[in-house]
Amino acid sequence: MTTTNKVLKQSLAMQDAWQQQTVAQRSELLLAWAQLLGQRDQSYHECTAMIRFQCQQALALIANEHELQGPTGESNQLYTAGRGCFLLVADETANNEALVGLMAAVLVAGNTVICCAANSPIDEVLSDLLRAGCPDRVAQPLAYSLGPEIAQNSLFAGIALAGTKQNCIHYNQLAAERDGQLAQFVYETDMRNLSQLSEPTLCLRFITERTRTINITAVGGNASLLELGSGE
Repeated sequence: MTTTNKVLKQSLAMQDAWQQQTVAQRSELLLAWAQLLGQRDQSYHECTAMIRFQCQQALALIANEHELQGPTGESNQLYTAGRGCFLLVADETANNEALVGLMAAVLVAGNTVICCAANSPIDEVLSDLLRAGCPDRVAQPLAYSLGPEIAQNSLFAGIALAGTKQNCIHYNQLAAERDGQLAQFVYETDMRNLSQLSEPTLCLRFITERTRTINITAVGGNASLLELGSGE
């Protein structure tokens, strides 16, 4: 088994358990991570603010389940879940705030992440994430040079990239050429203003909607409506 396949399978194995935690639980853990990063030095202060912003928006947008009316009295609940495993790429032009911001947005939505960073202090960032209580292998490092290889793997759900427009085009092409499902592609090229990361609805790019249905007709639902469309 190659290194990339091993890391990807480990990440996918953790994804179900990670997304079983609520958005509030994941946010609490990520806020603890932000506090640890902020204790390192002033260079991480903007990173902590970005983590808090991503958690705040996720709590506002995707934390609550929504009840949907069922025609036969069944219970329908609309909720969100992570898409799977994301590849996070930070090239030579990416700053720490972009790297940490994308990682926070990926994780708070219920995804796992594999990080390929050229110059960023990824070991420090992931070390503090583990110290904050994040389960092992939810976020994993991988050599930057292996990014293109894993981008072509059909098992990952998407790419979050901080870097140049040229790298965005390159990775988008790699993802488009692979077999399997279409990959979500989220990018940040504006390292000064972080225009994409500052979008209030960014976390919606990393989730999928699901419906949980419980048929309660036997305990008081409108059974007569079940006859509609029965063909009788």
